[in-house]
Amino acid sequence: MLDLHCHLLPTIDDGAKDLETSIKMLDIAQKNNTKAIVATPHVIEGEQFPAWEQILERCHLLKEEGRKFGLEIPIYPGGEVAIHRDILDIVKGPGPYCINSGRYMLVELPALEIPGFTEDFFFSLQARGITPILAHPERHPVLAKEPEILVEWIRRGVLTQVNGASVMGRMGERAMRMAELLFSRNMVHCIGSDAHSARNRNPDLTKAAEKIVALIGLDKARQVLSGNSQKIIDSQDVEVFEILQPHKKTGIFQRLLSKIGI
Repeated sequence: MLDLHCHLLPTIDDGAKDLETSIKMLDIAQKNNTKAIVATPHVIEGEQFPAWEQILERCHLLKEEGRKFGLEIPIYPGGEVAIHRDILDIVKGPGPYCINSGRYMLVELPALEIPGFTEDFFFSLQARGITPILAHPERHPVLAKEPEILVEWIRRGVLTQVNGASVMGRMGERAMRMAELLFSRNMVHCIGSDAHSARNRNPDLTKAAEKIVALIGLDKARQVLSGNSQKIIDSQDVEVFEILQPHKKTGIFQRLLSKIGI
């Protein structure tokens, strides 16, 4: 497994509170078969805006400290970039705030709304050679009610990252049901722990991986759990599954949709 979304860098956002916590998170990930982690501190205009050089420095520091404890898991730099017009004044192309300084960027919507400029933001990134990856769409209330918005974004080249905690129901039943719906329609391209600590929100993806295999089968699960993420880290093209149409809204499926407000 590869973890494409993790807040394990020390004292840089609301994730790991110190280096000791970062080491514990790294240890949990390695013991539970995660083969690489992308460090994605929050990048929020006007609030939390770490310099790219600071992110690179913290990644290097954590790698060096981790080796002292036998932790050899690769750590790649990135960011969880809040969608905001002003970000485009800083991001001119692949590199800063992109995953492994490459051509993919993890981006996040505001918690409760979809800004009117969101599609323009995606297009502007793509025009700069950057592919946006939308973080945890399963948690967003607007997308839960109108999943066809996400369908259209994916058709226009946006990728998605679902949280392991959502898959397991730790972010609430609505997020879990929405994650299941997205998997059933081939609308998930990679996963992340979105871990913020070594305790409740930790980077163990084992149970989530098992459930994903049960949901979509081993071959597709391999692509979501590792294949696509490695291509993203390496700035290679990701093979996107054909989006499936929702099943007829009867029986179990109707109950699933009603639980997430569709």
